[in-house]
Amino acid sequence: MDHLNKKNMKKLIYIVMLLPFFGCSNFLDEVDQDKLVPEKTDQFAALLLKEFNAEYPIFRTVDYMTDNMIEDPKALSSAKNSMKTTFTWQREIEIDEEGNQLSTINDAWQKMYEDVAIANYVLNLIDGADGTQEEKDFIKGEAYFIRAMSYFNLVNLYGQPYNSATANAELGVPLREGIGVEVSYSRNTVAECYAFIESDLTNAKQLIQKSGLVKSKWHPSSASCDLLMSRVKLYQAKWDETISNANAVIAKAGLSRMTANVPFITAGNSEVLYSYYTVAPLMKLISSGFGTPTVAYTVAEYYANKELINLYDANDNRKDSFFKAFDDGTGRFYYRTKKYEPNYFTSMGYANFRVAEAYLNRAEAYAQKGDVANAINDIKALQASRYSNVSGIVYPTDPQEVLKYVLTERRKELCFEDHHRWFDLRRMKNRPEIKHVFSLVGDDGRKIGTETYTLFSDDKNYTLPIPLKERENNPIIRNNERYEKIPSIDNVIIIN
Repeated sequence: MDHLNKKNMKKLIYIVMLLPFFGCSNFLDEVDQDKLVPEKTDQFAALLLKEFNAEYPIFRTVDYMTDNMIEDPKALSSAKNSMKTTFTWQREIEIDEEGNQLSTINDAWQKMYEDVAIANYVLNLIDGADGTQEEKDFIKGEAYFIRAMSYFNLVNLYGQPYNSATANAELGVPLREGIGVEVSYSRNTVAECYAFIESDLTNAKQLIQKSGLVKSKWHPSSASCDLLMSRVKLYQAKWDETISNANAVIAKAGLSRMTANVPFITAGNSEVLYSYYTVAPLMKLISSGFGTPTVAYTVAEYYANKELINLYDANDNRKDSFFKAFDDGTGRFYYRTKKYEPNYFTSMGYANFRVAEAYLNRAEAYAQKGDVANAINDIKALQASRYSNVSGIVYPTDPQEVLKYVLTERRKELCFEDHHRWFDLRRMKNRPEIKHVFSLVGDDGRKIGTETYTLFSDDKNYTLPIPLKERENNPIIRNNERYEKIPSIDNVIIIN
């Protein structure tokens, strides 16, 4: 990774981390003499690289809300409870059943707005920095990209799903461009958020291209801007524009063959456009209560849904590239390791922009337009780089079945990366109904019963609540309406 001098980087004072969004502070009143205020272009570049690349603020329990994960039915309830509020889509995800506040479960809002604040700071001050115009242009382009991606994540976590008929009225998230402190503020509409994101991406691409600089895969490129724009257009059901932006990506880079048990995300892989999120997540998904794993891990309580695993056939190299298998004595159980195993799937970052997504975006857009032939051709191109043998694959011809097939390939290819599956579920017209079973197991290991929670197709809980801290600090902000989730309870065992 092209880091700057670590000593100087640690000294960089993150002037705006004080967040225009989270109250006032005396942070700006004085500057520690031992710290370095960014003055040179390489210092601004280091600020962006550290803030976004290393500590990309994913909503950490995002996959627990999807149909890609299930609980370990033998794990103690007390061990599973820290993830239960998101796993069961509770109305208030920051408060557990005992009334305790879970302080970090909903901190993506704060961390993403920190990134917005850093990007705003860079955009406001980079023109006065010491350095070449080329460097200034690239850094500005990168800051626009980071702000666009931050707002894209925010609006798809905390704003209503995009609907062209209602986007001008439904609430997204607050938009900010300045670096001043505001005590209160309101939410912009979903349409305003998407227009802002598109504007930032347009500026990002223009500036990166204008700079003439080509940097490592730890920095966004013009192709990265095209890919994110394709995703943004896809979420708005703007099919022709989705295809156009995907075409721009595919014209610049191609697919690479995936081989089982060999890291796919590497600096030398031309399919990888941009790699980020280098700080490993804290938890791993492993065997719990199923005998001795083939390798040593710390016990965890949730793992990949076997329904997902069964979507991969024996010729699909993604199965062994993404997952490891454990034997419980009766068969193999697979657990996600895609972003929790350094040097297994990736030797770079845990989240990535890949050309595969461009093919998937374009295939879905074609399918939505009824262009079955082109949709299937894109899926064939992807599968040719993922399968050891494609001769036995039978492709659907009915338009609705083709769309379903494309979405299944998307689920298989992008599982456990970034926020993809949750965001895809949110935007589907015909969302599946998802059921999560939570086994009640006492600290003595005895199973008391099971609770079943349901996320309905039209569920309001597809949109996260505004964080409690934010609502306390800014009483005028409107929270999202959500349902209380009451489980059905089965197999209750009365213990005397």
